[in-house]
Amino acid sequence: MTLKEMRNVFDLLDNEWDLGKTISKSRGKICAWVYLFEILEESEIVIMEKENNKVIGICGYAKWNSKKGLIKKRFYTLLKKLLIHSPFINNKKALIKYNEDYDYTPKELKNYFDGEISILIVDERFRGKGVGKKLLLKILKIAKNDNMKNLQILTDQSCNFKFYEKLNCTKIYEKIIPEGEPDKLGNVKSDIGYIYEKKLNDIEYENK
Repeated sequence: MTLKEMRNVFDLLDNEWDLGKTISKSRGKICAWVYLFEILEESEIVIMEKENNKVIGICGYAKWNSKKGLIKKRFYTLLKKLLIHSPFINNKKALIKYNEDYDYTPKELKNYFDGEISILIVDERFRGKGVGKKLLLKILKIAKNDNMKNLQILTDQSCNFKFYEKLNCTKIYEKIIPEGEPDKLGNVKSDIGYIYEKKLNDIEYENK
């Protein structure tokens, strides 16, 4: 991913979610950079959709215990840690807790999946045009060719989680997150996190 593409993706993330900015009293858009580096740290592959040479959507998947691109992944891990401990984030413990709260996979499911969808986001101006479906179907095909069988999808009320049900993903878990995404006035409210399952052995990848 080039620096220009990173900036495009960074803007998508910052426009869509608070990402712990309010609760950690962070300055600027630092939390979006932290999340972007986390995505790049975890992902086996990230694909993009562009319009006029600008990124309008991305999707990626993570593969548990993968040895691919370890140096690159460790580099992004270091960048993420440096940002979290930078002076731009006033309450580092709050940001770390926020991220932990949104990693809500229970113990009984920790070894159930062989990977997950690490990110799926589309510019709001291009939603409803099949961009998200196109990206997800393509990344599922890549994951299947990588011998993956069962993917986890973490999503929540702040996202269009019903989208996954339309693509035959199965909701298998939900949990209340006491301190989730804030409302438009900056008030922190509770959220509901969901885990969807997508089995890759019996699906079609035709982009119908």
